[in-house]
Amino acid sequence: MDVIDLFLQQYTKEYDYFYELAKRVAHICETLLQRNGIHAVVTYRAKRPDSLREKLIKRNEIKNYQSIEQIYQDIADLAGVRIANYFPGDRCEIARLIQAEFVTERTKYFPNPENPSSYMLNYKRRFAGYDAIHFRVRIKDVRLEDSKKRFAQSLVEIQIASALMHAWAEVEHDLAYKPKIGSLSEEEHRILDELNGMALSGEIALERLQKAFNQRISKIQHSFNNHYELAALIREKIKMDLPYNTYMGRADILYRFLQKIKMDRPKDICKYIVVAGNIKQTRTIVRKMVDLILEDHPEYYNSYIEAKYEVYGITSHLAEESVSFIQRDNSALYEFVELWGELQGTAKKLFEAMQINECEQSEKVDIYECRLVNMLQALSANEEQVEELRYLYNLRNNVLFAAELPEEEILRNGCRYLRKLINALYEKAAVDK
Repeated sequence: MDVIDLFLQQYTKEYDYFYELAKRVAHICETLLQRNGIHAVVTYRAKRPDSLREKLIKRNEIKNYQSIEQIYQDIADLAGVRIANYFPGDRCEIARLIQAEFVTERTKYFPNPENPSSYMLNYKRRFAGYDAIHFRVRIKDVRLEDSKKRFAQSLVEIQIASALMHAWAEVEHDLAYKPKIGSLSEEEHRILDELNGMALSGEIALERLQKAFNQRISKIQHSFNNHYELAALIREKIKMDLPYNTYMGRADILYRFLQKIKMDRPKDICKYIVVAGNIKQTRTIVRKMVDLILEDHPEYYNSYIEAKYEVYGITSHLAEESVSFIQRDNSALYEFVELWGELQGTAKKLFEAMQINECEQSEKVDIYECRLVNMLQALSANEEQVEELRYLYNLRNNVLFAAELPEEEILRNGCRYLRKLINALYEKAAVDK
């Protein structure tokens, strides 16, 4: 039995593992896209042993495999995921999300003029050919429960291209790479080239359609129909390729929050989108917008908490991370956010009254934390109070933006710290309750 047969014998036993691995990665990708308000179709597969045999026989002519391990290292797409995005303009944003979510081992961009397809060497294309990005990734170890840690060991190939490009690539691949009777004729090459031109023209039309859709959404007067329309408005108002505006964030939670506070129309939130786009911090656009809205309306903290966990309840089937569900009688949680809202509202008034200099923006400075610390220091607060504030601010961020809810005892301790800090503010600023 040669090395290819030995490999296939072993791979057949491991097929279910690679299928489950591809399924998990596809699930993570689908969750990312749904939360960020990006339309796409996500599919997955593990390579079938029969089709893999054909590939290995061809590659062995060049690679001359000597061991099973060599084959595993050479074939990186035993588990594969395909992301077919509706609009080509979303591809770069999807790529950034993938790179942030997974451990990326290798990235390949197509077309690659330095490495043309071998079957095309005797035919001069008029069009560029396959246009896509391929990633070879591993799941981050921290994303897996202990019983699933083995999935972090193997590579998965993620292919990102438009739905039109994927359709053309399927036809081209099956005809050109798997010809059953002889090689392709020149006429077949020409037809494939022509179809490629149609696919590329279709992508241009889709980009125009996306732009027209985004512009239409920005002009509507009624409420958003879903979080995809909200995300479209944000993308229209902000250049998402700015380095400090890398990710959209939880557009689904923001949409539910805006519904609850009756601010779910474009005219209600455009000012927050524009300001969020100018904040040079490495936070998601959604988180910046939520912070801005809560800064103006501290009374909406409870509404945001309710929106967050309502969405978690609806989309629990998409969750990969641990999620803590809350009950309406979770008094510690609601008391904490109410007290934080009181602290923030009081601090804002004092900050404006004392005319404290604004913090300088940078990617590493959290403006809101800096603002609160500056105010305390202006009031001659001691170092212990400043450290308590920083701790409470981090706890506030976990409550708002982390998936897992802090333990009840931590929240109750936070409430005690908040009461003490609020009282200190009133005393130092001579402000009556």
